[in-house]
Amino acid sequence: MDFIIIPLVTAIVTLGIYKFFELLICRRERREIIGKLEPGSLIDYLKLVPMGLRTGTTMRIAPETAPGIPAGALKIGSLLLGLGAGLLFGFMLTHVTEIQSYETRSIVYGGSVLAFGGLGLIVSFIAERILSRRK
Repeated sequence: MDFIIIPLVTAIVTLGIYKFFELLICRRERREIIGKLEPGSLIDYLKLVPMGLRTGTTMRIAPETAPGIPAGALKIGSLLLGLGAGLLFGFMLTHVTEIQSYETRSIVYGGSVLAFGGLGLIVSFIAERILSRRK
């Protein structure tokens, strides 16, 4: 399983950087919203915000997809399906071409896993767009 280490480390680092910037941007947006509110309505706003005081009911923010469509499950399922297809394709390619070199096999497996995983995410994006237009 050495062939999966490089894509896995790359994915973890990318996710960490993405979440860091998302944290900074969300914090700035919240400060702008709080700055625009009147002092009396600040408590009411914090009761509605999911990350607020949690003293009242939380307001559900509508996802970009149509209601009832689990977008996260679709993305993860498509990604895992793509990764599995990439592993299968890499195995068949190395078996048919009878590649014996460990380095070459690692490159074939890693490339096919990344290519098919990306293809799975693209398919998930297209499916979400089609389903969100139907609502």
